[in-house]
Amino acid sequence: MTPVTYNIEQPTNFNFINLKTGQKEIPFGEYLFQRILDAGTKSIFGVPGDFNLPLLEYLYEPQLIEQGLRWIGNCNELNAAYAADGYSRYSNKIGCLITTYGVGELSAMNGIAGGFAENSKILHIVGVARSVDSRCKNFKKRNLHHLVPNLIDSNFNGPNHKIYYEMIKDKICCSAEYLEDIDQVCNQVDKVIQDIFKYSKPGYIFVPVDFVNMTVPIDNLLINPKINLIDCIKPSFDDEIKIIEITKLIQDQLYKSKNPAIIGDVLIDRYGGQELINRLINETHIWNFSSVNGKSIINESNSTYMGLYNGDEGPTLVKERFLQCDLILNFGVDKNEINQGHYTFKYKQDCQLIELHPNYIRFSKPNDDDNDEEEDEQIFKGINFIHILKSLVESIDVGQLKYQYPVSIKPFKTEELNFEHDPNSQIITQTYIQNKFTDYLNPGDVVVCETGSVQFAMRDLVLPNQLKYISQGFFLSIGMALPAALGVGIAMQDYPRNHLSNNDIPNDYVPRLILLEGDGAAQMTIQELSSMIRFNIPIEIMLWNNNGYTIERAILGPTRSYNDVMKWDWTKLLQVFGDFDDRTDSCTINTPKELAYKMEQLKKGNKTKIIELMEIKLETLDYPKQLKHMVESAKVKNIKSTAI
Repeated sequence: MTPVTYNIEQPTNFNFINLKTGQKEIPFGEYLFQRILDAGTKSIFGVPGDFNLPLLEYLYEPQLIEQGLRWIGNCNELNAAYAADGYSRYSNKIGCLITTYGVGELSAMNGIAGGFAENSKILHIVGVARSVDSRCKNFKKRNLHHLVPNLIDSNFNGPNHKIYYEMIKDKICCSAEYLEDIDQVCNQVDKVIQDIFKYSKPGYIFVPVDFVNMTVPIDNLLINPKINLIDCIKPSFDDEIKIIEITKLIQDQLYKSKNPAIIGDVLIDRYGGQELINRLINETHIWNFSSVNGKSIINESNSTYMGLYNGDEGPTLVKERFLQCDLILNFGVDKNEINQGHYTFKYKQDCQLIELHPNYIRFSKPNDDDNDEEEDEQIFKGINFIHILKSLVESIDVGQLKYQYPVSIKPFKTEELNFEHDPNSQIITQTYIQNKFTDYLNPGDVVVCETGSVQFAMRDLVLPNQLKYISQGFFLSIGMALPAALGVGIAMQDYPRNHLSNNDIPNDYVPRLILLEGDGAAQMTIQELSSMIRFNIPIEIMLWNNNGYTIERAILGPTRSYNDVMKWDWTKLLQVFGDFDDRTDSCTINTPKELAYKMEQLKKGNKTKIIELMEIKLETLDYPKQLKHMVESAKVKNIKSTAI
């Protein structure tokens, strides 16, 4: 793009100082980055552009660098958004990215929308035109670069300077502030950060390019030096009374239940409740089930884990166990078609369902028919479930629990799925992967899984203790996982072992980062391999090469050219993307024997390179049965809808 020169003078009425000296004002650019650090975010993703360059200069202030602030430059803005999402999912902090007006922010929008759909904490900072220009009457008639002109009479009437702000506000973010008054910017920044924690959704700050060097008071930094999740969702006095009441109601249900169950859903993770839910399970030994989007939040190696429940789309034996339960506590519930098996969730007759959400607690009696009406509904609005979970853990009387679970039913194991594989086959199949994959994993590892056929193969596998599994299970944007893995790797550098909650994992064990990637998806966002090399991200990449978009082939057009992609020589990519000093290793794996050997070596830590890329050859039309089941179920639901 054509470079643009700005006449922005550095202010002369202050020194860059340590805040402890009591200096009353600092540049707004410094304030903004200090607030990001105060929220726990150390690394910032993005792409430079003319409207954000003055802001990026403040990344290099010594007092900010000393606190760990660093810039992670991405290959494009979409990848930056995905990386920020991954950073947040691992750390449960805010993932931050910076882009420029229009061309940059629009490129990132799909990643932000995915974060909104999947409840990720993302802060998108957009550098915009000078505030003095946007307020100038004559300037408003000019078509500014990066802005789209009006449809009619664009040569006479200037563009809407806030058109992109209006596109996203109240649509793909929980909070958005277009800064226009320098006297208000500190409070506006703090509000967006607090809202991101409160709602666990993305937020936006639009920063005029001339604001970054203007000075602002440091009062907020002194009054409220940290911004964190706990403070942002702190209950009021009235809420605390309701929490006691709701906790008592749930306890009464538990004490009279014969077969209670817990579903661990995705919002447990987003609101920092993973340790609490596992403590509740370990102390009460209640049957527990994972959801699709909540996979790995519950420790799947616990003594009463009964599998992943996904209605009619899950294993029959898991469904049979679930239908024996007379009380369901669905913690962190997030309702969507993928997470609820295309709305095929069924419950035992007269089952008591309790949905625990950040905005409400709901008691109901689900019906068996297809209508949405509930009997005996009682709902408490404005109460975050995380406070109820904490209250339950602290007050439950285990002695009053009177279970009557069938003694013949044991904890769910992967072997119960009976994946059939010919031991003499020389072809790597989905069933072979499902049989062998968990043996490759160690407790405490981190797995990032791409949208695709292998994502469905992973669903029902029982994962090792404290393994963190990250996947975009609902928005399902193909290509998200590779740059998200970069963000996860950066977060693991900033917060090592952050996902480990007790001493079950040896202190000297360094969790592995494993990316499960498809060949079609990888071609969309492959550039961030260079960032992994650049920022020294230790990662094992299993690239499943099944010759295109196999997940789409399962839906329609199995042999159509629109599901094909160009063949690549994957083993040469890392050198092309910057491995000039032999820090990476690549190989192609064609047989089960080769794959088993490689997985065994990596499991033991026998690797000498920082990045291991394995191209694993699969058959083009080999689908896991979970994917087949989902596709068939979706077709049935679609036929029913059409008939109506």
